[in-house]
Amino acid sequence: MAESPNMSGLDGTQSVSALGLRWAALRGMLNSPLIMVEEQRPLRDELLRELSTIEQDFSDLPSRNTMEVSAKLDIAKSALRERIQNGETWLVDLIDSIQADLHSLHAKTPAAVTPSASRSPANLSRPQQQRTDETANTPSTAETATSSAA
Repeated sequence: MAESPNMSGLDGTQSVSALGLRWAALRGMLNSPLIMVEEQRPLRDELLRELSTIEQDFSDLPSRNTMEVSAKLDIAKSALRERIQNGETWLVDLIDSIQADLHSLHAKTPAAVTPSASRSPANLSRPQQQRTDETANTPSTAETATSSAA
């Protein structure tokens, strides 16, 4: 499958979103019954190596928004679940808690930042309708300025 040892860094300008899509595609391939058969073992091993490389590459990429931070947490949870020892599930629970906190903070932020969120849509559309009616019945400001200058 891979021609280079690290396909995740093909263009050198990966984003969390792009790498996340590659990760999800590899996970989907690995869950395929066709890959599980013994004849496909070399391909499965190659896919597992590539998946491991992609998971490690996430640590080098900055997240651009809360969705990408959440995606990185999903990757960490998935990798941790596969490698976890008995009794260590608290680590996954901790990541779940962090992810829930992140989502709740993100849900609160847009309403607090957007000043027009408290205005109703009716208030926003009414002035435009009045201006349309006014401009149809009165001369434009450019015509008014030209006629008063003459």
